[in-house]
Formats: sequence, C-alpha cells, structure tokens
Amino acid sequence: MENEKVIEQIKKSFCSLTSFKERDNALEIITAFSTINNKFVSVFVTITNQKIVVTDSGWIDQNYYETPYFEESEDLIRRIISSYSMNYKVKSTLDKSGIEYYYKICSKIEEIPTAVFDLANFIVGAVNSFCIQYKDEKEEKERETFRSDANTFLKINYNDDVKLRHYLDDYKNIKFNAIITKKSKINLITYVTGSTPSYFENDLRKSIVNFEIAFKSKYENFIDERITIFNDKSEGYSPERSSSLFQLLNEKTTKEPIMWSEKELLLKYI
Repeated sequence: MENEKVIEQIKKSFCSLTSFKERDNALEIITAFSTINNKFVSVFVTITNQKIVVTDSGWIDQNYYETPYFEESEDLIRRIISSYSMNYKVKSTLDKSGIEYYYKICSKIEEIPTAVFDLANFIVGAVNSFCIQYKDEKEEKERETFRSDANTFLKINYNDDVKLRHYLDDYKNIKFNAIITKKSKINLITYVTGSTPSYFENDLRKSIVNFEIAFKSKYENFIDERITIFNDKSEGYSPERSSSLFQLLNEKTTKEPIMWSEKELLLKYI
C-alpha cells in the first residue's frame, strides 16, 4: 500500500489541519479531532495479513493522551467506551504484552477516510470519558494520589519486574494494582484506600474477591505472595469498624497487610 494514495484519500475527505507522519510499519494520521484535555487524536494505517487496518496503536490503553485514572469510575467508563465502540463499530484486541488495541478493517483504500472518521470520533469519546470526574471529588483525588505514590514506589524498587494494573492471563477482566514477577514467581499486589470507611471497605472487598479468583487461576502454583498495601493515613482507615473484612482479607493473603507508613516491609517479602 502506497502512503501517497492513502494521504490523497484522506485529504479529499478531511480539512487541511490533518497532517501525516510515516513510521516504520504504519502511516500516522494526525487528525484535527481534539479531546477535552486538548490532545489531538492520531490514528494509524497499516497492512496486517493483507488487510488494511486503521488502529489507535494502543495509545488509549497506554495513556498517550495523558488522562487521569479514577479507579472507582472504571466500570462506568468501560460501559461508556463499549457504547462508543458499538456505535462506531470499533473492535479491540490484546497484543502479546497485554496492550489493548482499538481498530477498524478496510477492504480497499477508498474506505480508509470513513474508518479514520469513525475511529477518531471513538477515540475522542473514549478519552473524554476518562477525563470526566463522575464521583466524589475528595475520594477520587485521594485515590489517585495514593495510587500514583504506590506505583512510583514499586517502579523505583522493582523496575521492569513490575506491571501496573495488570491481570493473570486466564482472568483478564480481573486486574490487580500490580503484579511483580521475580525468579519465575508471581506476586500479586492490591491497594486499599478511601476518604471514608465505606470507600475503604469497597477496596477491601475488591481485594478479597481478586485474591479469591487467583486461587482458581491456572497460575496458582506460580503465585508466591498475595499482599495488600493499606493507606493507613487515609480518613477511611478504621480497623475497628472494618475488623471482619480485615480478618477475611487475611485469609486470602500470604502476609499481613502492609501499612503505607511501613511500605519498606514489602522489600523484605519480595
């Protein structure tokens, strides 16, 4: 496929603000579509298995658009993205590293402008859904701050051995805050925080469920540690109120929960 023909087709259908960049195995189309956080949308045209594929190149999943992540809103955001996906007939797939790609397939060059239009609109809707704060502002801010601090701590100490917001391959709909792999052993990490006891307990329940599902994974024999990090500085941290959930969580983990104020303990365990 000649890039000049694709560019010609795009120029016939889009405004002059559209620009192009040739990459090793794809043509990047930098559209005039813009998100509410002021990022211009790019789509990529390539040939895979003799088919013309228009894709986001995994940019949404890899957060190239620099959107905030509000964990409590994830289910709602996924429903919104699913609606956009159905409306624009956009499909998705995971590559070997687990990155999600959104795409449309064209049978001939003349179909590319329509696919670019649909995918660009989809990306705008998907990215915007991440930018909107749907829930309690105080809760979202605390959760984002703690998640960012914990992620930074893990990345500094475990480098390429840690994958953030990752999953076990046989349960891809269940994500752990982090998975650390060392010496062929898998270590599952969850975070628990909350601006109120109710929010904190929601995280406790989610950790309990995730660890319970891990027992059913085909990787169970490779799982070494199952550890939860508590934000003991959060306003929702209430050991007395949540004692029954704490006890249940302890039955699913391999170590006592690690307090954020004592986070260096994790380095002794993994």
